Amino acid sequence: MVRLRSEDVNRLKKILQENKNILFLCHHNADPDAIGAAIALKYLAEVLNKSEDKTLIISADSVSKLSKNILEEIGEEVEVVQYPKLLDVVFFVDTSNLNQVKVNTQELKHSTLVVIDHHKKTELSELCTLSIVDEGATSTCEIVSQIFREMGIYPPRDIRVALLCGILYDTKHLKLAREETFQIIAWLIRGINFQRILSLLTQEMDESKRMAHLKACSRMELREVGGYIVALSHVSSFEASCAKTIVSIGADVAFVVAVRKREGEIRVSGRCRKSLARKVHMGELMEEVARRLGGEGGGHREAAGLNARYDKSRSKEEVIREVLDLCYEIFKERVLGSGG
Repeated sequence: MVRLRSEDVNRLKKILQENKNILFLCHHNADPDAIGAAIALKYLAEVLNKSEDKTLIISADSVSKLSKNILEEIGEEVEVVQYPKLLDVVFFVDTSNLNQVKVNTQELKHSTLVVIDHHKKTELSELCTLSIVDEGATSTCEIVSQIFREMGIYPPRDIRVALLCGILYDTKHLKLAREETFQIIAWLIRGINFQRILSLLTQEMDESKRMAHLKACSRMELREVGGYIVALSHVSSFEASCAKTIVSIGADVAFVVAVRKREGEIRVSGRCRKSLARKVHMGELMEEVARRLGGEGGGHREAAGLNARYDKSRSKEEVIREVLDLCYEIFKERVLGSGG
C-alpha cells in the first residue's frame, strides 16, 4: 500500500483547513497524473477549508492534449501561464524539482511549500514544509487517492474520473499496476464506465509528433556497452515520447536531447527496458547528468529526464553531441560498475 504516515496526513489536513489561498503547481506539459492529482487536491481544499472567499488555483506553463481531454470532460480549469502569482501555500504536484516549473524561486520564500510526488526525492523536498513522496507508488494520483481514504472522504464522480485517468496513464494502462493499485481503482470506480476512462486517454498522434518520432529514429546513433544497445538521438520537441518509441522498437536504453534556443534550455529524456532498470536507475542517472550540466533531473527507474540551461553562444550541434556523450559515459560507468 502507498506508504503514508498518519502525522503527514494530519499536517496536510491542517494546511488545507487553515489556508484559503493555495496554488497547485504542475510540471510543464502537465500530464493526466499531474492534472488529476491537482484537481483532487483542489477539491480536498474546497471541502476542508470553510472560508467563503477562498482562492484555489491549478497552474502549469503548458498542458498535454490528453490532460485537456480530462479537463473538458469534468469542466475543470487550469491556469496556463509562466511564472504564476504565488499564493500563501504552493503545492508541487507530481513535480520532483524546480526546473520542471517556471516560477520565481525568490518569491517561494514567502510561501508555505508542499510537495506530493512519486518520483525519487530531490532537493525540492528539503525546501518544503511538508513532503509526501513515495517512489514506490505507481502515480501521484495513487498517493492522493490514498490520502482521501485516510481522511475518510469519498470524492465525487468527476474527481474520481480525474484520479482514475492519472492512475491509468502513469501505469501505462495498468501494465505497471500493483495489487494496491487495483484496490484503489476498485474503490474509485463505482458508477464510472471504465471504457470512458480509456477513451479519454486515447488520441491519434498528430503530424508534428509523428514527424519528431521519425526524425529521432533517422538521426539515431547506436552504441553498445555491456551487451546493451544504447540509442542516442536529438529532436526539437517530444523528446520523452521519442525515447519511449526508440526503446519500443529495439534499443535497451535511449537518450534523446532537445535544445530549445528560444527558451535557453536543454531537455533530455531517458528510457530503458524493465530488465535493465534492475541494474541502472534512470532517475539517479539523469540526476547525475543534470548535476554535471548544472541543471536538475530525476525520475523513475525506467523513465527520467533533466533540464539544464543552454549557453546560446555555443552551437546546438556542439551542445547536443556533448550532452549525448555525457549520457552515454555515465550510463557506461553505471553498467560496468554494476557488473553488467
